[in-house]
Parts: sequence; structure tokens; C-alpha cells
Amino acid sequence: MSSIELAVEGMTCGSCANAVRKALTRLPGVGHVDVDLAQGRATVVFSGEGNHLQEMLDALTEAGYKGKLVSGSPVSVSEDSPRPSMGRCASAKATQGQGGCCCGR
Repeated sequence: MSSIELAVEGMTCGSCANAVRKALTRLPGVGHVDVDLAQGRATVVFSGEGNHLQEMLDALTEAGYKGKLVSGSPVSVSEDSPRPSMGRCASAKATQGQGGCCCGR
């Protein structure tokens, strides 16, 4: 098992942290994801060979968040990947009138 710590931008509430956890947990080989909302960090424990960082960053982007490597194996990441400017909760559809997030963001 290996682990990577990611800085995650755009998390503003518990629903955001849950959305980040779910997005990363769905990836093949991921065994555990610990999200720290206060620190804006996600620690991902995974198994398997190869570089999974780009897959993790892509999953965060698809969920509406921006991620970057904090610690772990040094890897090369494409800097021209599209990144959203802020996160959106899994409950965004239910709260569109509040800015797209359950926390009013």
C-alpha cells in the first residue's frame, strides 16, 4: 500500500468533503480516503503499480475541486489540465438558488 496527500481547494462544508471522499474512493486500487476539511487535505491510501496521481487529480476536477500533490512520490503532472475555480457539493442541484452549494457558496 502507498499513500498520497493532496491539497484540495474548494471544500467549504461537510458535503464538499463527502464529495471529495466519494470521488477518490471510486478509483480502482484506492483502499481508504481520509479528508480533512479544516486543513483542505485528502490522504489517499492505494495499492497497485504505476502513477495514480493524475487519475486522482482528474477525479477531483470532475467532482468540481482543484487538487495538487502535497506529499508522496515525486511525479510529473501536466500543468495544462483544466481546473475549476471553486468546488461544488454533491447536493448542488438541490441548492442552485444558493450559489450551487449547500453551504451557500
